[in-house]
Amino acid sequence: MGRIARLLAFAVVALAAQSTLVALSPVRDELPDLVIAAILFLATLDVGVVTGAALALVVGYFFDLLSGSPIGLHSLVFEFLYLSGRWIQRRFFLAGVLFEVTLAAGAVWAVAVAVIAVRVLAQEQPLAGVGDVAVQTAIRSVLTAVLAPAVFWVGNRMTADRRPALSGRPLEPPARPVE
Repeated sequence: MGRIARLLAFAVVALAAQSTLVALSPVRDELPDLVIAAILFLATLDVGVVTGAALALVVGYFFDLLSGSPIGLHSLVFEFLYLSGRWIQRRFFLAGVLFEVTLAAGAVWAVAVAVIAVRVLAQEQPLAGVGDVAVQTAIRSVLTAVLAPAVFWVGNRMTADRRPALSGRPLEPPARPVE
């Protein structure tokens, strides 16, 4: 239960950092997406699928609340992102910085395509300015890919099971054998 609480705290920190970055920056669409990198970190952990999917759902819901997008949009997208990231890592036995960078860059494109598809198909908004959106998504994917290893490192530090250094040591020195 403690590990799940640490994972949820890590996701909330990523949400808070993302919303702070959006609030303080004069540029909005070209910012790196720390929450996507956090979801991908969650996908690479050795937690149960149900636990990881539930955490991705909660993070997506809060992301929708904070970003003003339709409720359920990022909840569904983050579920898909979590499950596909988990499948890719488990299927191809991938790990390391190159995997994190590549997965983050691809995930930003997948989220952008899903959001555009929902806006065009469900909300019946016209598909205009695709070139501008593609440039913004390219910048966002590069920045997210650059920051993904740092997000993974922070996630590993925040969610690691740590014991105090003295808890593994005996309190008294071991007895010497009698000769």
